[in-house]
Amino acid sequence: MRFLEELSMNALPSLQTVIYDGWVIKLADGFTNRANSINPIYKSFENINEKIEKCETIFKSRNLRTTYKITPFVYPDNLDKLLEIRGYETIRESSVQTSDLSNITKPNIESFITEFYYNDTWYDGYCKINQLDNNNRKIYKKMMRNVIHYSFYTSLVKNEEVIACGRGVVENDYFGLYDIAVKEEYRNCGYGTQLLRKMLIIGKEQGAKKVYLQVMLNNNPAFNLYRKVGFKEAYKYHYRVKEV
Repeated sequence: MRFLEELSMNALPSLQTVIYDGWVIKLADGFTNRANSINPIYKSFENINEKIEKCETIFKSRNLRTTYKITPFVYPDNLDKLLEIRGYETIRESSVQTSDLSNITKPNIESFITEFYYNDTWYDGYCKINQLDNNNRKIYKKMMRNVIHYSFYTSLVKNEEVIACGRGVVENDYFGLYDIAVKEEYRNCGYGTQLLRKMLIIGKEQGAKKVYLQVMLNNNPAFNLYRKVGFKEAYKYHYRVKEV
């Protein structure tokens, strides 16, 4: 499970990463919790309360709320309770899900465009679907350009318009599904399923044997979609946050 966390950090790189006594601190000007959080997944030795205070100082200096990603294997294992005592709130409870690639159903439509390098066409489609403002667009582009592992970018096109898209990152026999998005007026019409099936085929063709993704627990449509194509939960995580 810790291995999946490492894959996830590699697939969504921050603008700056600091290693502090076994904790991985990611900073990206506030764009997404994943890229602006403390990942305490390795053994550490310093006094825990002093560590928390130093991390708070780092985040406050950037006008960011201090954020911890809490997985089943944080160190120390009572960190979640310690943060709760210090006034940290729980947000964005999520599930990490996996599947193998042994039995994939082909999509029944063919209107896909897949590029095996970062490109502005996919990027523009993703930003429009998610209605990103100019500042977050700039941050997101910088983050995408920091990805060093083999990636592919798939768009589903209808009437010359990108209506769904996703990003795959391949590393060590796994590939991660990221940034899966469907334009609002096309949701619940089967396009998300078709996109996933296409991306699973591409991931397998690129040498992956297993696939993983992350989904929020309150996102029932996404849960149903991923279950439909064979995903099962590996573990849960959440964030602990404290306002600036």
